[in-house]
Amino acid sequence: MKSVVKYGLLGLLVYGIFLIVYLPATQVLGHVSLPKQVSLAGVSGTIWRGKAQLATLQGLPVNNLRWSLDFLPLLMGRFNVDVQAGNVRDSQDIAFNGHISLSSSRIHVQQAQAYLPTDLIITMLPLPFPVKAQGRFKILLNDMDYQQSCQTVDGSGQWLNAKVVGLNGWIDLGNFDATLGCENGSVLLNVSEPNSFGLTARALLPANGKFSVNAKFKPADNLPEEVHQAAQFFGQPDAQGYYTLKL
Repeated sequence: MKSVVKYGLLGLLVYGIFLIVYLPATQVLGHVSLPKQVSLAGVSGTIWRGKAQLATLQGLPVNNLRWSLDFLPLLMGRFNVDVQAGNVRDSQDIAFNGHISLSSSRIHVQQAQAYLPTDLIITMLPLPFPVKAQGRFKILLNDMDYQQSCQTVDGSGQWLNAKVVGLNGWIDLGNFDATLGCENGSVLLNVSEPNSFGLTARALLPANGKFSVNAKFKPADNLPEEVHQAAQFFGQPDAQGYYTLKL
């Protein structure tokens, strides 16, 4: 009798482990309340190794989202997950690859790389007039610790193969480089020269999402005249020929 109970309990234990290991992602996510600005479609696989054909984050479409979730950190109330998304070779795809750790009040990102299509992102910026642009934004995060506000950020950003449309076609602006950090609890993006637009900028993104930008720029002399004319929409240049931009 004891052996029957023992083997019965062992069988239940094995069955329970089997259910946990092969727990379908759709079963779990169907009972989880995602943030309002997050949605998933075409979910398959397990909760530990799964994917979604399409994820929408803050209105941005992310294709082919894949994740790998660690079990043991869950026992301590922490989600440790390796995330991949998109196709890094497709310039129109949002692509991401990195490690994310989540708890009740902390987001910790390590060794992450993201590519964002310029034409998709620039439509979200409150520019004084419509701008058509091409290229890709590249973000590298060696380490980011965010606990209700920005604690530490070690990373960089680039606008690769930057182009804007002019009267006679696309105007090549080259690359723009930036560093990422924290300032008074806000994420700081700092753009510095040299670049073809003579752009220096400081962009702050606080926890409330209401970002601010303080910048100055001086288009290079070899850029088309229409670029210099468009710069006049930002007012009169200073004594050094720089225009100011505040958003």
